[in-house]
Amino acid sequence: MIGRQREVEVSLDSAAVSRRHARVTWEDGTVFVEDLGSSNGTFVDDVRITRKTRLLAGSILRVGPSVFQLDAPKTAPDLDMTIQRLTAANTANVELFQDTSGTKLQAVLQLAHHLSQSVDNDSLLERLLDQLLVLFPGADRALVILKEGEDPVVKAVRRRRVGDSSGPLFSRSVLRKVFAQGVGVLAADTRLEQSALANFTLNQLGIQSLLCAPLQGQGGRILGALQLDRSRAGEAFTQDDLYLLAAVSIMVSSVLENARMYQAVLSAERVQRDLALAREIQLGYLPRGGVQLAAGTVDLVAELHPALEVSGDFYDYFPLPDGRLAFAVADVSGKGMSAALFMTLVHALERHLAQGVTNPADLIEQLNEAVALDNPNSLFVTMAFGIYDAATGRAVIAHGGHPPALVRRADGRVEEWVIRGAPLLGMMPEIRRSEEAIIDLAPGDALLLYTDGVTESPESGNLDELFGPARLQQTLSVQRADQPLDGWASSIRQAVTAFSGTGPLADDITLLLLRRP
Repeated sequence: MIGRQREVEVSLDSAAVSRRHARVTWEDGTVFVEDLGSSNGTFVDDVRITRKTRLLAGSILRVGPSVFQLDAPKTAPDLDMTIQRLTAANTANVELFQDTSGTKLQAVLQLAHHLSQSVDNDSLLERLLDQLLVLFPGADRALVILKEGEDPVVKAVRRRRVGDSSGPLFSRSVLRKVFAQGVGVLAADTRLEQSALANFTLNQLGIQSLLCAPLQGQGGRILGALQLDRSRAGEAFTQDDLYLLAAVSIMVSSVLENARMYQAVLSAERVQRDLALAREIQLGYLPRGGVQLAAGTVDLVAELHPALEVSGDFYDYFPLPDGRLAFAVADVSGKGMSAALFMTLVHALERHLAQGVTNPADLIEQLNEAVALDNPNSLFVTMAFGIYDAATGRAVIAHGGHPPALVRRADGRVEEWVIRGAPLLGMMPEIRRSEEAIIDLAPGDALLLYTDGVTESPESGNLDELFGPARLQQTLSVQRADQPLDGWASSIRQAVTAFSGTGPLADDITLLLLRRP
């Protein structure tokens, strides 16, 4: 466990680190990290993670200002097979185009023509294997092996003989050499090698001759490998075969990378469309504009600014059957789609339960019980819930794990209302009952509820310094009494932006301002 608490295994003394920020686990020889709903996020190789993520040797893990690196495991070298020929699989290797260059060029051009008719990976790989068996009549089997993380996975296999049941297997020893050195390898006849132990895997697979060449993306990044093998007796693969496969692998790498980029663009566009629709639906459930109360009027403004496309925050306000006004601000643990879905559940429960309660503490208690009874992922929510009586100007507020409310008096004084609330909601069915704050608003007095995305916004270039409650109170105190509340909300948002910069938000920001006319 990594966090700001002194009790965790890795304690980091930084305001940018949450109390229980992230968890690193070792599972069957693999290291994983997961974010625990932290305010400022957990990053692996400069990418903010939203789910349990595997750490590879050399991975950089960042928690607040602290950086960790996973060391490579110390392993004993495996016996390597004896290779007859190696050749660099890149365009600078002139030997690939010597001797039978015209034949090679014709073969590569023909293959490029066939592959150009495919834009998705599945059909591209199928066409590729068909053409490889045409170009290499001595091959019994062709495989495309792609890397998934650090693991090689067979993505496509084509056998020359119908009914051949040999498995799509490969030698990890061969692939390690191909991946590590970026070279094509030739094993002409594995049965004749003096080191039978080094060729044990190939012999067990019934492979008598083998070619393997790397697939490399931009910057030499290894995408995978092409493998051709022969199990029948007869002529083994030759040096010219190796050169041809290496030349083919260069062209195929480019086609494969382009296809991947094309599919990534299509996928990203679909995801963006789905997220845009989800955002539109989510924001559509939030109330807009004023509200009519039988007992009198009230000035009310609420805003939500998501850090991502969808939000785990929400606000709500609506009239109760007795004529009073219910209002709430909540913050679900985590961010992104999982938090947004959980928020939808909590929002619906809050609306339903509010119809049958007479005081905020009851709602907080019932909401916690309802969420905790069916919460397999141990998500939690902080919430401030209040009821306002427009006839008297009295607001009653209870909360669970939420920042304290602020009251801005008509003369500019700002008061922080700290109450003994319930702990985080949704973790345990039975928790301490929240006390209630009774706040009497005189004409011109205003109440502010907010999420910690406001006060925990880090300073631009200095993650250790947060916007904090003092700056929020100062910003609230200088607002003009005759200014509309949407101007107050805009001033608070501008103050946070001036402090944190114009980049992406560190967390969702939600504000609800209520003023007695």
